[in-house]
Amino acid sequence: MKLKTLTAVLCACVLMCSGCSSKTPDASGAVPSVSMPEGSPAYYEYLGDIDYSTPTAALVWEQVDGENEGVYGIQYREVTDFNSITSQSEIPVCLYFYSSSARGSQNLSAGVEDLAQTLVGRVLFIAVDGVEADAVSTAYQVGGYPEFIMLNDNARISTFSGFDYGEWNIDDVTAWITDLGYEPDLTMLMR
Repeated sequence: MKLKTLTAVLCACVLMCSGCSSKTPDASGAVPSVSMPEGSPAYYEYLGDIDYSTPTAALVWEQVDGENEGVYGIQYREVTDFNSITSQSEIPVCLYFYSSSARGSQNLSAGVEDLAQTLVGRVLFIAVDGVEADAVSTAYQVGGYPEFIMLNDNARISTFSGFDYGEWNIDDVTAWITDLGYEPDLTMLMR
């Protein structure tokens, strides 16, 4: 499947699920705890339920809820402890700051999902709605949206800011990540 076709399909899925949330309080009003998939990385400890409306979400590759066994995809899991996940992740973290109100965000987000899929197990992507999570944007001194910040052991190692380029697309972000030494595995897009 060509990348543009896959991007369009992923974009449609994101739009359909934009209001979805699997957080459903029980009769007592408590939100059930999240069960970690078997063999999950340690950073799952800082993740909540699948939630496409949360302002900070980790893009994780796992079995898609409600699908047949063996159907995997990128799921948006709420980040419940932002500071711990960025400081204690055993793999580098790429923060993707965006604005849900900006035109074209869905198309770029679909490309970021592709990157998360091709770098599964090597880079953890966290999507941050900079307007909704303004405290996080302020803490990382984000100048505009979109902006990508690569962290390793909670230290910034590089930044890709859309404002630094006249015109750019997800391929430029992919080149930036590749230049940092994280070569995407494109065979993951065929799964």
